[in-house]
Amino acid sequence: MEIKTQLVEEIDGKPVTKITLVNDQGVSASVLTLGATWQEFLVPTSSGEPKNLILGFDKPSDYFTNSLCAGQSIGRVAGRIDAGRFRLNGHDYQVPQNEKGNCLHGGPQGFHKQNWDYRLEETSDAVNVILTYSAKGEVDGFPGDMKIETKFTLDNANRFAITYTGKDTSQSTLFNPTNHVYFNLGERQDLTHHSFHLLSHQYLETRDDLVPTGKFLDVAGTAYDFRKGQNLGAAIAQIGGFDDAFVVEPSLVEPVGLLKDEESGDQLKLYSDRNAWVVYTMGGLPGGIYPARDKGQEAKEFEAVALEAQFLPDAINHDDFGDITLEPNTTKTYHIAFEYSKAE
Repeated sequence: MEIKTQLVEEIDGKPVTKITLVNDQGVSASVLTLGATWQEFLVPTSSGEPKNLILGFDKPSDYFTNSLCAGQSIGRVAGRIDAGRFRLNGHDYQVPQNEKGNCLHGGPQGFHKQNWDYRLEETSDAVNVILTYSAKGEVDGFPGDMKIETKFTLDNANRFAITYTGKDTSQSTLFNPTNHVYFNLGERQDLTHHSFHLLSHQYLETRDDLVPTGKFLDVAGTAYDFRKGQNLGAAIAQIGGFDDAFVVEPSLVEPVGLLKDEESGDQLKLYSDRNAWVVYTMGGLPGGIYPARDKGQEAKEFEAVALEAQFLPDAINHDDFGDITLEPNTTKTYHIAFEYSKAE
């Protein structure tokens, strides 16, 4: 196994480093210190040319030119907070409103906009990079200062794991991070040959601005029913795309989902210890976006699917969505994992 580092760009006078984790199977994952970003996920092919399974950009500064947040670490809170308002321990808070009057993905100065510090670790069966960032309330607009640690691990079973730890907060605050990775496991710029399986019986009803109403909807008999697997491209065509939170049972042992490219047989099993996966299929995509995997071609609407593990969106304003609070003198750690294999 191997870890490689490369200085790839300087932004605001600070170096941005690319760290590449390589296992003994020829699978590699690259991470950028900017935004604690999962930049590449390369797997071997019969042609000898590795295939990148995720959307990302070669140049770190390109992540500032669009709103995809491709592969970036999102926090303090993933998804939307209604009107950017919440009540916590008897106090009312207003955090930045950066999308239709709501707070989206930690606001305009969230985790994905920061350049993180890092250190490397290697064990007998895994390679790791640990990125650290000290969030300040005066920077991101959330209550308190806190420390965040993001650990990316690649092992020889082709399992890529992401661990988020929040600690040392100076006052009660919120912590519900995710990685905003987009997958396309094939060679096409669409998902028409992808099947998707997700063990979810319910998804959230949302308003027009995608903030949850608080109501749970049954997936049975709808395009949202992935319990037995279905073609993702066909499901997108049926409803015009997904940007939805699906309720799941947390598990790091048994996969809660499977994404598969039927042409190549490349597939990923999904694991998380929280109660939701947000599925977003890149509807309403603006022009002028050129992901590295597309090799000079402009990105297309519905080209990839973002799979974001988290507690249900706007959880702080709904009692039954999950506890996303972080108190002083406590530590919370959340796990996400994607396991690559090729179907027989």
